[in-house]
Amino acid sequence: MQREAPEAFDLSGETEATHRQYGLQRGATSGFGWQCLVARRLAERGVRFLELIDVGSSSNWDSHGNMGDHERLARAIDQPIAGLLTDLKQRGMLDRTLVVWTTEFGRTPFNANANHAGREHHNLCFSSWMAGGGVRGGMIHGESDEHGIVTATNAVHTHDLHATMLHLLGINHERLTYRHAGRDFRLTDVAGNVVNEVIA
Repeated sequence: MQREAPEAFDLSGETEATHRQYGLQRGATSGFGWQCLVARRLAERGVRFLELIDVGSSSNWDSHGNMGDHERLARAIDQPIAGLLTDLKQRGMLDRTLVVWTTEFGRTPFNANANHAGREHHNLCFSSWMAGGGVRGGMIHGESDEHGIVTATNAVHTHDLHATMLHLLGINHERLTYRHAGRDFRLTDVAGNVVNEVIA
């Protein structure tokens, strides 16, 4: 790590075009664009799992107070995400790199107080997306009702998402277990089906 990591995190050799592609100012060492470019550099060097988190515990996507703040947050991540996907594709890495954008739960499409600008936790209906790594491109799987309250067609449970991700990584979710408190557990519990419709 001491020998390899400094080079991986040194972005000075990246072109101006690459910096622009990620929406990154030369010399920056933070922000989502920086995370995305470093993720590509680490993936090139064989790092097998990377997790990027846009913002920390404050000023984040947990918009109980003001759902409209998502516009500002989305503006900060859209270009870096597009830059990362484009960069991976141009380098021939996207077909073997699974990119997953998800969350732990969604947001209610309403608030108990009609005049409130925020939203509450909502586990019944939210969106995730995947790219690369054996996923069919340019498709939508599943649909909510007209109000975004529940799924209307092709519902995918979290266990199904996990089963699909593991399948795309070459792992059988029914056989992958870990021992805890004297018992074998698996990520998909006793459920989960691979969503074959999203696989290329």
